[in-house]
Amino acid sequence: MMEYKMIVLDMDDTLMTSDNKMSEGTKQALLDIQKQGVKVVLASGRPTGGMVPTALELELDRNESYILSYNGAHVISMKDQSLLTSQPVTKSQFDAIYDYCQSNGLFVLTYVDDEIIYDGEHEYMNIEHDLTGLPMKKVDNLKSFIQSDVPKVLSVDYEAHISQLNQQLDGHFGEDIHATTSKPFFLEFMHQNVSKGQVLKQLCDMINIPAEAVICVGDSNNDKDMLEFAGLGIAMGNANEAIKQVADDITDDNNNDGIKKMIEKYFNH
Repeated sequence: MMEYKMIVLDMDDTLMTSDNKMSEGTKQALLDIQKQGVKVVLASGRPTGGMVPTALELELDRNESYILSYNGAHVISMKDQSLLTSQPVTKSQFDAIYDYCQSNGLFVLTYVDDEIIYDGEHEYMNIEHDLTGLPMKKVDNLKSFIQSDVPKVLSVDYEAHISQLNQQLDGHFGEDIHATTSKPFFLEFMHQNVSKGQVLKQLCDMINIPAEAVICVGDSNNDKDMLEFAGLGIAMGNANEAIKQVADDITDDNNNDGIKKMIEKYFNH
């Protein structure tokens, strides 16, 4: 059996239950596996500030591990919470994305210093705040407020519309922006080299862990290339069909300790 050295986990609907918590069983399994020298890495569309509390709960700081926030636009070394790499969206790219979202009637937000910055209103506008716990700041005009690089742009709308636009974009907004969905009502825009899979490969190269020694676990479209990169790609039981199709195995869902069961299956005690 392959000796796996790293487990990379998506957060929402993977590590976290439907009420946005880690189950005690899964948390304990992840603490235990790190004692065997296995690195646990979190990879999420969430902003950094929405990931650090969970990373600390899992003792990623003590185990000198990493988090990939904003789908990988930022890589943070949890040892000292320093920013290792950053691949942002520029101001001119932001303006083009904002105009596209406005013309398609999408609610738009972005991030400055771990605050969620937005203009406008939407029925789903508070979901990102509820997930991450980060404060929201309303501005008169987002395009004129943002004058420098941002880690990513998030647009929000009803599922059918987001799905339709996501199919039209097919992963690309222009030549230099990567577009994907993380939840069915979130359409996200990042630097073209930013996706969980691409950035995870960069991290693995940096710390000398081969892809075949990595397990990745996820449930949604922004997890796809990460599961394809890994030696072992695991879909959650609640994952969408596209993710189940690229996965090497499927575990239980996020409300039934899918991660804990995966650890029990692939690590000899």
